[in-house]
Amino acid sequence: MKLTPTAGMEMLLNLTPLDLVILAEATMALYTLHILKQPVDPKTEVGLLSIWKNVNDPLLDMRSDHTIPGYYYSKIFSVIIEWDYWRNKDPLFPEDALIWFTDGSMANSGTGSGIFGLRPNRNFHFPLGKFATVFQTEIYVILQCACVNIRRAYKNKRILFFFFFF
Repeated sequence: MKLTPTAGMEMLLNLTPLDLVILAEATMALYTLHILKQPVDPKTEVGLLSIWKNVNDPLLDMRSDHTIPGYYYSKIFSVIIEWDYWRNKDPLFPEDALIWFTDGSMANSGTGSGIFGLRPNRNFHFPLGKFATVFQTEIYVILQCACVNIRRAYKNKRILFFFFFF
């Protein structure tokens, strides 16, 4: 009984040849190690370097825009929940406070989110297509509202967020 050659089966099934798949995976592993400047096992490095030398692809020699994330755990804000605002029917807000209202919703035509700033007088809206859930729209608008305040680089300000969840 004769066996079908691998190349013939790959062609019939429209598969990438196995040797090219292995070469691509090894090249990407080496390139990732090169970008991250991670130490590797000398045995692995010798094998990967031999592949690197045989590839001769100019794309692999270009500089990468990969950056290693840095984490800073300093807390530059404080969260204050003052229940006195809610004990009265008509709450009084500090004059210098920034007041933001957010809402996400869904209709037959699609989903979306909106931000309304009482102080500062700004508003934004974000159409989110037909597939987002109400929860996703609510979370997205909260994130966008926080990003707006971060971009504005407020310092020593009270920022009040009001979320409408239904």
